[in-house]
Amino acid sequence: MPWYYQPKCAVGLGLASSVWQRRGVIARGDRAGATTGMGKKMRHFTATFATAGIVILVGGCGAGNNQASVKSSATTTSLIPRPVVGRELDALLLSPEQINPLMGATGMAITRKHDAMSDDSATMQPKECLAIDGSAQAQIYADSGFTAMRDQALNDGNSFTHYADQAVVLFPTAKQANVFFIASGLHWPACHQYTHIQSGSEWTVGPISDDNGALSAIATQQNAKAGGWACGRALAIKNNVIVDVNTCSANPANSAVDIANQIVAKVPLR
Repeated sequence: MPWYYQPKCAVGLGLASSVWQRRGVIARGDRAGATTGMGKKMRHFTATFATAGIVILVGGCGAGNNQASVKSSATTTSLIPRPVVGRELDALLLSPEQINPLMGATGMAITRKHDAMSDDSATMQPKECLAIDGSAQAQIYADSGFTAMRDQALNDGNSFTHYADQAVVLFPTAKQANVFFIASGLHWPACHQYTHIQSGSEWTVGPISDDNGALSAIATQQNAKAGGWACGRALAIKNNVIVDVNTCSANPANSAVDIANQIVAKVPLR
């Protein structure tokens, strides 16, 4: 079972347990002598109003009064955002002109566009660091329920002093996207050091942060060329979209988080 599905059982558990507990109480009431008709009605009301988010309070009968006093109160709920759809994903990504200042670069250009996940699991180890090593990895999102994605890689030409990979991943619902986001926050801290098998380069992962509205980390290459080399990672969420960003330079600082937050600002809620 994929790692990020382990916490999923907890999502909505309170609602599910309360509904079934109430149904169980009613069933026990039937066995204790409640009439069949009343049992059916109460089960119907419980299921109907639990689904609608409405609480029913039944008061006791007054002396000499055979009618129950019934009060109802509707819970205050906010409107559920309209889910983002696949045709809107491309417009969420930033242009090179928008990314340049966020990375302290001047010549960023798109070098790759694709709508399928990458799989770099064979080029690094250990596997628990795959999510930190790169964005939009197929094995990280496997069986998560995502339905579409868009990914763009950019760099600043032959000098290659700046690199960025920006991806947006679509889920059917905001709840499913949130399950993935929460699970990522539990999984990322398991990575401390990793190695790129092909180059033999070794990377040390700094503290995992959830500041500035995104999950983030910076991995620094050990024994890098003069000037140094490090990569920033950021994962953010809005509505039913996960924003997944990787940036690399001598000093990536908050560039991955800044790019992620600008993309998040473009995700519609209506």
